[in-house]
This record gives sequence, C-alpha cells and structure tokens, in this order.
Amino acid sequence: MKVYRITNFIIVALVITAIYQTGELWLEGTSGHNFFYTLAKQLSFGKEEADGDVLLATRYAVGEGEGTFSVYYPDNVGNSTLLETANKALGEILSQSGASPQKTTADWKKILAARCIVMQYDFMIASEEYLENYKDLKTDQKLEQFDYITIVPARRSGEESYAYFVNSDTNECVAFHCEGGGASVALYDSLMADNGDMRYISTGQRTSASVLWRNMFLPQWAYLPYEYPALEQEFAFEKDGEPSRAALENTVKNFFRNFSVDWSERDEDGTYTFSDSETVVKYYPDVRILEYYSYENYAGNDRTGLLEGYQICCNFLKNDDSLQTDIYLADIERTINNEVVYYFDYAVDNLPVNLSQNVKDRIGASHAIEVTLRNQAVKEYRRYAVNFSEAAEKNQKINVQFIDALDDANKTYKAVVEDKDITDVKNIALGYHVDLTGDIRLKWFVTLYEYTFVVDTEQEKDLTGVTAGE
Repeated sequence: MKVYRITNFIIVALVITAIYQTGELWLEGTSGHNFFYTLAKQLSFGKEEADGDVLLATRYAVGEGEGTFSVYYPDNVGNSTLLETANKALGEILSQSGASPQKTTADWKKILAARCIVMQYDFMIASEEYLENYKDLKTDQKLEQFDYITIVPARRSGEESYAYFVNSDTNECVAFHCEGGGASVALYDSLMADNGDMRYISTGQRTSASVLWRNMFLPQWAYLPYEYPALEQEFAFEKDGEPSRAALENTVKNFFRNFSVDWSERDEDGTYTFSDSETVVKYYPDVRILEYYSYENYAGNDRTGLLEGYQICCNFLKNDDSLQTDIYLADIERTINNEVVYYFDYAVDNLPVNLSQNVKDRIGASHAIEVTLRNQAVKEYRRYAVNFSEAAEKNQKINVQFIDALDDANKTYKAVVEDKDITDVKNIALGYHVDLTGDIRLKWFVTLYEYTFVVDTEQEKDLTGVTAGE
C-alpha cells in the first residue's frame, strides 16, 4: 500500500512539473506569466507585480543644447515612451561606467550644453536605494541623495555618454560615463524638443543671480500676454450634480475579485461602503474622496524597493478607471512600520494641478492621491475623485514673468514672515491653482525657504504685442 501511495505521489509531482514546464515553454518571453502566475494573482489582488524598471520622475526637460528646453510630465500612468528610452540609456551608462566617479560641484552650463534629458524630482531620493536596481554598478562614490538626473547621450556609437546625479541642496554632483552604445544613440535620436509657444530656460545655465543658484526650468514666451484655457473639473462619481451609484459601482467592482452589490450600503451621512472579508472601498460624496483598504494578512516585513513600489502603485492605479487625468509622482515617504507611501498629483497639458490649502484641509490630504504599500502589496489607496480638462476657449492671459513673481513673493515674505534679504529660493513653478471656488487658472508658486507664495499671473496692464523680457 505504501508503495502505491509513493508511486501516486511521484506521478502527481511529475504531472505538476510537466504542466509548469509546458507553461514556461508556451509563454516563453513572458517570464512568470504562466498558470501559476495567474493563480497567484487571483489569490493576492493587492500584490501587483512590477512590470519593469521605470524611471520615476516628477517631470523631465528635453534640451537640444541651444539653451532652451521643453518640459513634460509622464503621459501615461507613471511612465512615458521617452522615459523608457532614457532608462535604457541610463542602465547602459551605469553598467559600463569605468573607474569610480568622484564627487564634484555641479557645472550646469557644462551639463546642459549638449542635447540631453533632465529628470527632475520634487523630493530627495536616497542614492543607495535608487542605484541598487542596477546590479552591474560597482562604485562606492555616490551621493547620499539627489533630486536631478541628467543624461547626455552619445550621438553615435563610440562617443562618450554621461549621466549626472545632482543634489540641488548642496550642488554636489557625481558623473558616470562610458562609450555610448545602441541605447544611448537611440535616446539621442529621440531628444527633439517641441518648444511651441511656451519654452523653458534653465536658471542654472542662463542666470547669474545668487538667489537662483539651484537649477530650475522656468517658462518664457515669445510675446506677452500669453493666452491659455482655464481648467474645468468633473466629479468622477456624480451625474447632474448628484452622486451616481452606477458610476461608482463601475469603478468599485475593479477592486474586488468577485464584486457583489449585496456587500454595499449607504449610511445616513451619505457615505457609500462596499466590502467583503478582505477589502473595504468607501466613497465620501461630501468631500469626493474614494478610499480603498485591504485587510489581507501582511505578515512578514519584506522591504519594498523604490522602483518596485512605484511600479506596483502604477499597476494598481489602473484598477481605478474613473481616473481620467494624467498624474505625476509628487513625493515618497517611508513610515516607521516599514510602509511606503507614494503621493501623486494631477497634471494637465504638462502643467501641474496644485490643490490649495483650503481644499487640502477639506479633504484631509496633502496630495490628490495617496498609495500605501506594505510587504509588496497595496494596503491603502486614497484619491480626490475629480478629473480636470482644458476649457474650449483660450480666454485667460499671462503677463507676469517669473522674475516679477519672485519680486512679489519677496515683498510678501518681508511683510508677513521676516524683514530680511532672501538668499534661498527653493522653487519657482507655474501651475494650475484649485480652490473651493472652482475658478482654476494658472498661478506662480514661489517657495522661499519653507514658505510657498501663490502669485497671480495676470496684472492690470496692457502688454499686447510686447516681447517677453522687455
């Protein structure tokens, strides 16, 4: 009897092995995407596998070496074709770089002199955590953290390609270089800036003002005033001004393996709740917040890698098919219990959509989207469920340039915070401003030290036909 049991066990094992190997052969080139992969995905909804090593960037600037740039935000959820091309070139440079590079002071005029792409982050990234993704990299000369990566690819094979990592707080820089290969040449051919009516200059390359020693990409226009459309907002789960249960269910069902309206309720406050034994999804109509929470067992303390976690977030976001506006990565935070929170904000036509402080206070969040990961799985997802799009007409105007906005913020700082000369400009950015009025127009956001001032982009004066800069 025991012999038969052993024989049966061996036969079962061989059958399982045969199925596994058949799946591997049948799906060759899609590693892991066989029967067992599908089963694992069904058993762990929140554990979204990372599709690849996507270069995360808040925004990126493309320059052709002529002193002007075009600035873009990712054109898909967390990615773009150009960023994928840039990431391949970066991997080529880092893996083939020779002697260990030394820390130097960033020379932006040199760094940006040739055709290049600049990945810019709104937060600091730990170098060790970022570079651990590049297994072939062997160097002990790294910055502790950085917020810029600039890739200067070779025009043709055999020429030098460079990758610069820069910390804008200290202006320290580490440069990697190698003889350019196919990935670098492909990136060079892809880098053609489309300046259009709005072009950008690099303050690190083009200005000498001591307060602008950080590199920032700031827009300039051929003529003022510059005309643009305001934004319109659409509430994702409303129809004719009222919450739409049908619209809500169409999205909520994507967060469950087996969705059933029997698991739903609406309380006296109007909050919608959908739940099963592992997942709860709520929608708060009064503040338009969609919230997902997983009660799955998160036993273990596996650390989520920076790029891996980013891709898991992006994959999970695809479940929210009510999300119709482009988003960008705004910040990353590690908590004391080994969770990682990824923060995202909206972008329209390559300009950020910034929530005002009164909107943030109302929704109880600092960013439009928050995704919390633990043990390589999404534990919590929270989104301000509003989409934004451009109005049909370009009936708004800009006639205030960044230098005037800086001057205005400087005066406000002295009057409200402290009467002293400003020596540290953290950031100057152009973006849409969303407040409770629904009047969404472009504003200047000027950060002096730790204070951000919102400055109007239009003043009461006629600049029709005036060349920008005069």
